[in-house]
Amino acid sequence: MIKIFHFADLHLDSPFAGGDIKRSEEGRKRLRDVFLRMMRHVRETGYDIVLIPGDLFEDGYVTNETANMLRSELASLECPVFISPGNHDPYHRASPYACISFTDNVHVFSSESVEKVDIGKLGVSVYGYAFTDSLYRSSPLAGVATEPDKINLLCAHTEINTPLTPYAPMSFSDIESAGFTYAALGHVHKAPDHFTTDGCACAYSGFGEGRAFDEIGKGGALSVTIFETGEKAKISIEKLSFSSYSFEILPITLMGARSDAEVADIIENTLPGTGFGKNTALRIVLEGVTDGDYRPNVTELRKRFANALDYLEIKDKTSPEGSYALLRKDSTLKGEFYRALEDKLTSGDERERAVAVTALRIGIAALEGRDISVFLPYENENEGEA
Repeated sequence: MIKIFHFADLHLDSPFAGGDIKRSEEGRKRLRDVFLRMMRHVRETGYDIVLIPGDLFEDGYVTNETANMLRSELASLECPVFISPGNHDPYHRASPYACISFTDNVHVFSSESVEKVDIGKLGVSVYGYAFTDSLYRSSPLAGVATEPDKINLLCAHTEINTPLTPYAPMSFSDIESAGFTYAALGHVHKAPDHFTTDGCACAYSGFGEGRAFDEIGKGGALSVTIFETGEKAKISIEKLSFSSYSFEILPITLMGARSDAEVADIIENTLPGTGFGKNTALRIVLEGVTDGDYRPNVTELRKRFANALDYLEIKDKTSPEGSYALLRKDSTLKGEFYRALEDKLTSGDERERAVAVTALRIGIAALEGRDISVFLPYENENEGEA
């Protein structure tokens, strides 16, 4: 039995450029804490091998503090560690990988050519390679064949089953035909289900902890156990989480809401059931239909609920569809304005539809002599890291 700890895409020392200085440093500290919890788990659980297939850190941003932490924590492990640098932490002469004096239990692959390292006492061979730049357009596994009498592991930063990707293209069939027992993969943050056949498996561990709203939920790592059961190995893969913080998106559907008070009541009744709190960055997306041309004031709504979470933003994607039928029949200038926009209001393009809805609200308000400033984009509607 061989027990493997597999994680990738932690992106230590990410700049968190979308936040202020304090929030950026908090984000970087959270990532370091995740790494420390992972290493404590490895020490306490007892693994035979640690595989890190890339993007362990952000090249060019790594501090001395983080470099020293990496060296110290990896040195504390009683098992071999293999690292395959990825597109965000490529191996080059000035990279932290080349400058940190890792202990003998740590092996960093440093070439685009696949290298094999044998662990004789385990009957295991570990294969890996390195990104040496931000792109790697060729297939790393071309011409690679393993020894059939061993457990063969691949540590690979790659995008599989996407032939034209510039990120070390390979396929699951490449991995299987080369004779690998398990392939520890990095690069894809939203980890798909692992790929398995009889005696071969490969998996992405996904992101270590979310850094923005494109990394939703708890991040993690994989605990992989390989049992030798005769000619074919049996492989068990367990997802673990070491996150204390998460980014979450909560869609809330409105049905004919007419005021901020109504919307606030809906949010207030919804939040307690989510379990989101002070360790959550939350984006609420208001969807559905509002009454007439009412538009939720997301700035005021955010102020009301911000203290319940570490970070909150609210996006308004509602539509005043309740007034469409009346406007379609309206014989005044308001009806003409609506009919001029109708194709865009019902467009299949979400962006075009959203712009048309805002235009309709502004146009109707202007024709009625009302203040149009309330329909302009709110200050917190910009995308980016929290």
